[in-house]
Amino acid sequence: MSAVFLLRPLLRFLTSRTGILVLICFALFAWHKIDKTSAVRRAVAGYVADVELSAKNAELAELKRRSAVFVSANKNLLSQVAAANADAEAANQELEHYVSTVDDDCAVDGALLERLRNR
Repeated sequence: MSAVFLLRPLLRFLTSRTGILVLICFALFAWHKIDKTSAVRRAVAGYVADVELSAKNAELAELKRRSAVFVSANKNLLSQVAAANADAEAANQELEHYVSTVDDDCAVDGALLERLRNR
């Protein structure tokens, strides 16, 4: 009997405009509390995505810088190799010239001797 005595005024209150407004406010408050965790989760996911994107952009910039350094070093190395090959070819031609000017009896003629003195 006491349960019916307590439920009847509560039922009247909940079916009144004020009661419905209280229920709506309670529902909105509960939804706000429940949704806050999902909002925090979304914010954290967005922050992590931003950090990962900035890290990938920094990595891409570093790879581009390394690529530019590699291209520059490669050009420098190729020019040094070409210069070394040219020097080697000149030395081979000079050596061939000395070898070709020596007689079969391995005697040095006057022209070769003069060139060697001028060096």
